[in-house]
Amino acid sequence: MVNIVLVSHSHQLAQGAADLMRQMVSSEEVKIRVAAGIGDDNAEIGTNAVEILEALSELAQEDGCLVLMDLGSALLSTEMAIQMLDEETAGKVLMCPAPFVEGAIAAGVQASLGSSLQEVYDEAMNALSAKQKQILGEVEIPTSPEIPQQEPKVTAESDNESVLKVKVTNASGLHARPASLFIQTVKKHDAKLHVINLSEGNEEIPIKGMISVMLIQAKKGDELILKASGPARQALLKELEQLFLNNFGE
Repeated sequence: MVNIVLVSHSHQLAQGAADLMRQMVSSEEVKIRVAAGIGDDNAEIGTNAVEILEALSELAQEDGCLVLMDLGSALLSTEMAIQMLDEETAGKVLMCPAPFVEGAIAAGVQASLGSSLQEVYDEAMNALSAKQKQILGEVEIPTSPEIPQQEPKVTAESDNESVLKVKVTNASGLHARPASLFIQTVKKHDAKLHVINLSEGNEEIPIKGMISVMLIQAKKGDELILKASGPARQALLKELEQLFLNNFGE
């Protein structure tokens, strides 16, 4: 598993982000380490290259380690720590300029799926996409064809693709924890998934990680079309159907 190190001037900020990550990350194999603050109990504002070095030396093993930093000297301290690592270990560390909180959550979820270091990095870098789309919108959004309302069930089947229509009934929609559960379910199956949000009129979105799930912008009451292909497509849609029917446990 890829591990995560959070470097911040504030220990409270980094610890809060780590706590939020642990609520989203399904696998305990992903190690999350905070290297933040200075002084007694790390209570003062600042960063410590030696503490970062210790965290990297511990976590940058096997599949590697992604480092997210807040700003300023956090980057300089991290660079200094990496320079003090041996060449082999340093080659397993990636500094990521993604937004600190959103990037950390996206990276943690992607890492828990057994993804590579590059895949975890890429997912963290896309972490702002869902928020940007929700706030800024798009200049032009293609309209999806209308499909008659009905209860969740498989609506179409071919040799290569199965289609399921579902309605979002949980209060928070596909955000945060539900999005994490959604992508964990997708990654369990040998199948590919694309989603259309009929209520938003969005284009078909390929599901690759947690951020792509959030890009669906699915809120309570929205209707979605799930299009699955691959050997395990029916098993995937059946499990996703249960998640929606059970309100993602909310």
